[in-house]
Order: sequence, then C-alpha cells, then structure tokens
Amino acid sequence: MNKSEKIKAFEYLVFKLIIWNKELNNGNENNDISVLKALKLLFFVSAVGTTKNSEDTLLDNAFNNFVAMPYGHVESDIYFAIKKNHLQFISIDNSKTSVNSTFKESDLDFDLKHKIDKSVDTLKEINKNLIKMNAFDLVELSHSWYSWRYFFAKAQKNNTLSEAIPTEIIKAEEKNFFLNN
Repeated sequence: MNKSEKIKAFEYLVFKLIIWNKELNNGNENNDISVLKALKLLFFVSAVGTTKNSEDTLLDNAFNNFVAMPYGHVESDIYFAIKKNHLQFISIDNSKTSVNSTFKESDLDFDLKHKIDKSVDTLKEINKNLIKMNAFDLVELSHSWYSWRYFFAKAQKNNTLSEAIPTEIIKAEEKNFFLNN
C-alpha cells in the first residue's frame, strides 16, 4: 500500500474514533484524541481480532510498520506523516483532533474501509470504554503486550529508542485491551 492510501486509511480511522468518542460522551464533539492517543488506538484497532494464522488484516496491509518505542507501539509511517504534516483531512495535536470539512469517507477503498469499520466495532465490543482512556493509560496498556516488552528491550540492548516489530508476532500474541489496576 502506498503512503498516500495509508494516510487516508489513518484519517478514516481517526474519524471513526471521533464518532466512537462522541457516542460515549452524549454527542459532545470535544475529544482528547491527541497524537499519542491516536497512535495507541491505531495499534489496538490494527491488532484486534488477529491471530497467528489470520491473513489480509490491517496489520498485513494498511498498518504494517509497527515499531517498539518508549511510549509503546508506533506505526512508523503514520508517525512520520503526522510529524511532517502530511495529513490532508484531519488536524491533530497534543490535545485533540478535528476533521476538515472536505473529508469524505468515500475517498477510501471500500475493502479497507470495511476492515477498519469491522476492527473498530470489534474493539468496541471487547472494551467500549477504551476510547475514554487517556493517552498515558493507553501507553501503559500497550506496555503490557509481549511484542512491546520484547522488542523495546531489544532496542535498549542495541542503544536505540526503536525496534521493528514483525506483524507475525503481534498477530500471534495474547491480546489485552484492559488496564489491570
């Protein structure tokens, strides 16, 4: 998938997250979907419902470049698209996200849109309040995953702050969508 399509997919996903947030906040448009929170939720949406043998998932196609960084799993292409201001239809900063009025859901490939919708719906079924968690609780949740613990330890051993995570590892690992307090 080219970077332009990947960015469109991410923007559509964020649009869906804003709707989910609005549903749980009695229609209130205000959201706390910051860059960090969006990156964490992108990971959870991409990983939900995947198994060792699953194919043609968001992890296989759209969001296939996750790395372990200090704040958890980060889709590297999306991270750099945000940092380089390559997003077209959303504005995202350290406190909130807004969608540009020119955004059209129909601009995204139907199959990809369907995969994102299905993953968001699955995640909502597992933990409908995940969207209400703040960014740092989502970071803590991602730190509970084997893929982050193993590959971030590997990064630290190599004196770096990031290490690529093979999608097969994420797909095969036990998935946790609840913060154990």
